[in-house]
Amino acid sequence: MNKTIYIFFSFLFLFSIKSKAQDIFVSIFNDFKIKTVVVRPIHGKYEFVANNNCVLKIKKNNNIIYFTALGDSLSAWDLDNHLGVFKKIEIIEQSKNNSFRIQPAFPALNEREYQGGLFLSARENHLIIINKINLDKYVAGVVESECGPNAPFEYYKSQAIICRTYALGHLDRHVKEGFQLCDCVHCQVYKNRCCKNDSILLAVKQTQNLVIVDSSLNLIAATFHSNCGGQTMNSEDVWSSEKSYLKSVADTFCRNQVHSNWTDTISIKDWITYLDTTGFEITQNTFNKDSLTFIQEHRKKYYRINGDSILLTKIRSDFKLKSTFFSVYTKDNYLLLRGRGYGHGVGLCQEGAMQMARYGYSYSNIIRFYYRNVSIINYRNKKLIDIP
Repeated sequence: MNKTIYIFFSFLFLFSIKSKAQDIFVSIFNDFKIKTVVVRPIHGKYEFVANNNCVLKIKKNNNIIYFTALGDSLSAWDLDNHLGVFKKIEIIEQSKNNSFRIQPAFPALNEREYQGGLFLSARENHLIIINKINLDKYVAGVVESECGPNAPFEYYKSQAIICRTYALGHLDRHVKEGFQLCDCVHCQVYKNRCCKNDSILLAVKQTQNLVIVDSSLNLIAATFHSNCGGQTMNSEDVWSSEKSYLKSVADTFCRNQVHSNWTDTISIKDWITYLDTTGFEITQNTFNKDSLTFIQEHRKKYYRINGDSILLTKIRSDFKLKSTFFSVYTKDNYLLLRGRGYGHGVGLCQEGAMQMARYGYSYSNIIRFYYRNVSIINYRNKKLIDIP
């Protein structure tokens, strides 16, 4: 084994020891400032622990607990009693296959169901809610949240490997905030435990411990998006860094899917004002409607007219467009945008990958198609998984 491989697996081995069965810590309801939540066990047994002391033993359907932020402290109630005011609280699972439901009461949000345990604390009068969860249970929840319950099995296997790779590669993303990952698009969407399709659980089990590495045996940045519109993008055309495995790929599989095509309109007046504010030189001598026409048969990085240019990623962000893969046509007093795809366009195209699975491609075929010169590896037993 060469030095690079040894260092790589030494790191993963140390991680597996430190993680104690690979529990990870995910901030849930991370996009919201929650003041009060209601927690209700559904399966199994839990203990409510504060200051290293057991405050309450919790059994399914026997206890409902309310937690409210009071400055930097927590006030806890069950249906009958005030349980006290605490700095930090842990809800610890005491049996296998536990699950609980949690619902913000202020502000009022939809209830969610999770497995594992909970850490609760308060900061500036809102709750910090952290789910302590086994890695593969988290991966299953992410796959269902990101992909829905009705995709092909082989696609679920590819997405499970991608989500596991992403998670292990970003465990330090929120470390200064006291957790590892968040539950929103900043990391990976994780809105519930996997409970709508057992095929996802099986896909996670059958790909257990598998991750994707690049030619230097580093975990890849396993990015994905909804639909590329027929061509994925180079990573450097969207973000600042170039990744050898995130290269533009012509993708015929995602055509004629739900998010393949879209249209939007912008008034010519608003468009001219926008271009003027971004530094375009538009005068009566240089401007006419036809000059605004812009055609993308293949993906481009810039919108260009009359020698001026602007990043298509900026236009997408400023106008909240579905993708950067669009052409511009003039019609009367407005611009017609005919677009393709949905998302940033880098890495795996979900709708294309689902179609590949329907056509009989394996999870490894799918991964190799969207990520170039990569390997799938079992980081526990150090075995390379051959890709046919």
